[in-house]
Amino acid sequence: MHKSLLELNLREEAEIVSFNGGSLMNRRLEGMGIRQGKTICRISSQYIRGPVIVSVDGHQAAMGRGMAAKLIVKPAEKNGV
Repeated sequence: MHKSLLELNLREEAEIVSFNGGSLMNRRLEGMGIRQGKTICRISSQYIRGPVIVSVDGHQAAMGRGMAAKLIVKPAEKNGV
């Protein structure tokens, strides 16, 4: 089941499936090391406003909520659940 990065629970890992943004957004994400097929983890975010902090390949990056909403991910399967 695919969902946006904003819909992930905190500390939940997921595989990046696609970007629903323009070429500028895609370049910005790739510049932060955020690419399709990579595993991403939502570290923190504010409830209503503020940046979303993610971890990719051991590095943390911040992005706006609009950009995070356009990042489509597939949550990692939980073993034994």
